[in-house]
Amino acid sequence: MDGNSQSRLDSGLARIFGIEPNKAGVHLDKIRAKAATNLAAYGRLLADLFARQSVPVPPPVHLQWWAEGSRICVVGGHPEKDRIEIILNGDGEIVEEFKELELLHEIVRSTETAGKPETGGQHFNIGLTSSGPIAFFTE
Repeated sequence: MDGNSQSRLDSGLARIFGIEPNKAGVHLDKIRAKAATNLAAYGRLLADLFARQSVPVPPPVHLQWWAEGSRICVVGGHPEKDRIEIILNGDGEIVEEFKELELLHEIVRSTETAGKPETGGQHFNIGLTSSGPIAFFTE
């Protein structure tokens, strides 16, 4: 990305985040760092919650937003799939944080893939493993 498009990125993100352009710039590195920090915190929050609820990890838990139902769903065959969905979707803060993580990762991804072929139809996912969380996109 050239310096010119980086400037456009900064002013556009400044508007999204409500920062006056003459006061501060928004840099992709800061958004990437915030996404990573928030993902780690979300992983710790869910690990603690799952430990309290006796939800086993492993096996890993694969989470994805189900737009049709406006809720977090567990993808795959985790033995506690239904119970995990009830636990997660019953807590508005957990749902809200999932959507915030999705937004942050979408901003980073959209910026990194600017000018490349469209990657529409992909979904944001979070994988929770015994080693920690990972964010990724799938078709």
